[in-house]
Amino acid sequence: MGLRDKTIYGFGDSLIAGHLIQVGMLHHIVERNHMKFSNFAQNGATVIPGDFQKMSGLIDTYHIGRQIELAPTEVPDYICFNGMTNDAFQIITEHQLGEVSDSYDGGYDLTTFSGAFENICLLLRNKYRDSHIIYVTPHRMPIRSMKSQKILCQRAMEVCEKWSIPVVDMFHEGEINTCIEGMRDRYTYFTELRMDGGDGMHLNAEGYIRWYAPKIEAELLRITER
Repeated sequence: MGLRDKTIYGFGDSLIAGHLIQVGMLHHIVERNHMKFSNFAQNGATVIPGDFQKMSGLIDTYHIGRQIELAPTEVPDYICFNGMTNDAFQIITEHQLGEVSDSYDGGYDLTTFSGAFENICLLLRNKYRDSHIIYVTPHRMPIRSMKSQKILCQRAMEVCEKWSIPVVDMFHEGEINTCIEGMRDRYTYFTELRMDGGDGMHLNAEGYIRWYAPKIEAELLRITER
């Protein structure tokens, strides 16, 4: 049966949106499998509404929960979402981490990472009850505090476990780690004019094909066939 001709929605930040070259972690998978891809992810998107957009001036960027609210009601076969990198700052982990609740009924504190992430899971499960949903953690990167990355990654995975959402763990098991100079230089970029020598955040097409795509595709197939 496989993934061929299936529908998939993407929500999240630039790692799904595709940044400057419009190539993100899902593009190779959907092309290879002739999937119908609706990409609602946006560069600069956060889990927590508002803060990063205000700091960076990306006032037209919707946070991930808002992306879901604005998306069509048509239910896709699959949903892949990410989100964490643009929240990975010390001020967030020290003052806005929040707690994982015992509730599945909403009313979460959207000023905290935990509450806003839970709200994303609630929105997805209420709006797309029959979709297969996966969350993809980002790879380790040098342009965010490693301590903040570790804390938020762990919390995101805890929330996904509560909501029974499978995780593709690129942070711990993705093999790509752009804190390593050679990997950063080869697989990330700054501008669309040069596809290497980047800062470690945005992978080039080769990087997504080599590292992200096989693991995401394998997980999509696994949850389909279980």
